[in-house]
Amino acid sequence: MNGDTLPAFQAVDDYLDDLLSDVSMPSPVATTEEDESWPPRSSGYLMCTAANVLVAIPMSQVADILLAPPDHGDELHADDGSTGRRVRVVDLSRILADDLHEPAANMLVVFSGWRWAVACRSTEEETSRIASADIDWRVARSERASRPWLGGMYKSGRCVVLDVVALLDMLDRDHRGNASA
Repeated sequence: MNGDTLPAFQAVDDYLDDLLSDVSMPSPVATTEEDESWPPRSSGYLMCTAANVLVAIPMSQVADILLAPPDHGDELHADDGSTGRRVRVVDLSRILADDLHEPAANMLVVFSGWRWAVACRSTEEETSRIASADIDWRVARSERASRPWLGGMYKSGRCVVLDVVALLDMLDRDHRGNASA
């Protein structure tokens, strides 16, 4: 290895940092109304895959994108240089379809508030702008008994739009005592 090449993990990290810097990120103290608007006001989505399903995650709910360490377990310590943070990690493929698995996740998407992150796989198209009119939105959150995380479908059902607020509510309810908050 010559001195002019970056290690692969550093190149990917730099690329993801560039992607995040191009998208306006919400402040950590974003208003509840902004975080919980339904359908989301933002048209910017992070694209990933889990359980061989294409997933769109509203960028307004993304706090950070990290490389998935090989054995991240269910909690990850992330050091952003000024603070050491812990975040609970859940495998997104197990939420979408417990019986369908794909190769190990290569990225962690940390949600606003740094309580939870989902492990998933990056796609060739990291971010996408999706018009709200192109999404078949599901009914109001309070009416979704099964799959509360499913906000809608895009591209004629080939892409799941994640309702992050409903997913976080489900994770907090199912995993009480989350010490990473």
